[in-house]
Amino acid sequence: MSAAARSLAPRTAPTPSRRLPAARPPISPSPYPRRRARRGTPAFWSLTAVLITGLVVGIVSLSALAVQAGFRSDDLRDQVAGLQQQQQVLREQVAAASAPSRVMRWARGEGMVMPDRVVILRIPAGQDAGA
Repeated sequence: MSAAARSLAPRTAPTPSRRLPAARPPISPSPYPRRRARRGTPAFWSLTAVLITGLVVGIVSLSALAVQAGFRSDDLRDQVAGLQQQQQVLREQVAAASAPSRVMRWARGEGMVMPDRVVILRIPAGQDAGA
């Protein structure tokens, strides 16, 4: 065969030899008795139950405290709003009571009169007023 014919000829893969699986030794029972998996002692399960119960009670208690604090904050917010309205009313009353026209009416009602002449005394700085 020529080189060109060899390159066009299909190549065949070499056939692998088939091996038989190795023979296994017979299975013999273990000299140690087979034990069941340990599922825990009663003390472990009791401790676990107490721990989980405590955690659940704690979480529920914290949740109840958070709800209670929310209600308390709502009550305080309402109380603050009422006190702010009361403060506004009191400010208006103070402004009306300290108005110059009202003070003048009260003074006249008490028998006070306006002075004819107003004198302003000036005290020099640095002198003691009591001496």
